[in-house]
Amino acid sequence: MNVRELLRKVYMPAVGTFAAGVLLDVVGLTDVWSIPHLDVPESWHLVTLSVGCLTMLGSRRRPMAALAAGTCAFAVDLVIGGSIAFILVMFDLLFAVGRFASPRARAAVTAAVFVLVGTATVVGGLATGRVQIGVFICLQLVSVLFVPLWWAANLRQQQQIGALDAERIAGEAVVAERAAMARDLHDVIAAHLATTAMHSGAALAMPPDTDRDRTALRAVRTSSLAALEEMRSMILLLRADAGDRDPVLPGGLDRLPDLVAAATAGGLRVGVRTADVPGIPVVVAHTVYGIVREALTNAGKHAPGSEVDLDVRRAGGRVTVTVTNTLTTASLDHRSLSAGTGLWSIRERAALLGGELTAGRDGDRWRVHASLPLAAA
Repeated sequence: MNVRELLRKVYMPAVGTFAAGVLLDVVGLTDVWSIPHLDVPESWHLVTLSVGCLTMLGSRRRPMAALAAGTCAFAVDLVIGGSIAFILVMFDLLFAVGRFASPRARAAVTAAVFVLVGTATVVGGLATGRVQIGVFICLQLVSVLFVPLWWAANLRQQQQIGALDAERIAGEAVVAERAAMARDLHDVIAAHLATTAMHSGAALAMPPDTDRDRTALRAVRTSSLAALEEMRSMILLLRADAGDRDPVLPGGLDRLPDLVAAATAGGLRVGVRTADVPGIPVVVAHTVYGIVREALTNAGKHAPGSEVDLDVRRAGGRVTVTVTNTLTTASLDHRSLSAGTGLWSIRERAALLGGELTAGRDGDRWRVHASLPLAAA
């Protein structure tokens, strides 16, 4: 605890209580209890008040010891007539027990308070012969002795609820972060690895041919370098200590021709119809790039050699992306080439921007269509 917190949480309450107690003593709120007491000068109450306020200084570290010392000072204050000022001290000491003492100590003090309140209520009622007096004593003691314990328990419960909420939020953040990492890993790596696997698989499936094999190797190298570059960009984005480097999101509308060239090199026949989309946010352009990449990758995996139509244009305050390809009867040569998460990933990315994405069969073609708002949150 630093000096400022020490002043605010420890010394200021004690000083404030002492100042308020002195004011109450000065206006004559002493000798308030109808019990036999010593006839001493009123200034003696300031002595017991000073002792009580000194015990408050240790109430956070040693709440039970402070309560014991304060109770002794309170007993002395009662012997000389009692004062309203010392009620403030006892209220603070009981509150400190409720906030900072161990559960066992709190339970013991609470039980002692109940016994004291019950005993005083019964004795007061029997001594005066009036039930009203017993009830009045009970209400007074409950307000002085039980309310600070109840208030402290309520604050502890609120803190526990806050801690549980913080733990739940942290857990949800971890789950969301894992989902985001899985999505990013798929977007950055899976498409390029799938392209690499398809090119190498096609080369291995056919008789050796130097020119064709070298073309396949060049395509594999291009895809591998692109994957490395995009992973580097993603790592720089995730790192908080990137320094003066200025990482950018991997992929935008300016890189769509690269995707088309890679798809064409893989055997697809791609027809492109794109229009300029001025002022498109970077995150929207990145999402468009990811959708096109996933759609072309799926076409290459599930319908190699098919005809593909790519259309990207602005429609009002939205940008639309449509990728269609003819269906073929080709099948994948390895189950790892299709993990089943690609469409889920781009559909989730579209939803995060407030857009929507549909994918499915449309006659004799497969159609992927996305509509994204330009003013994405």
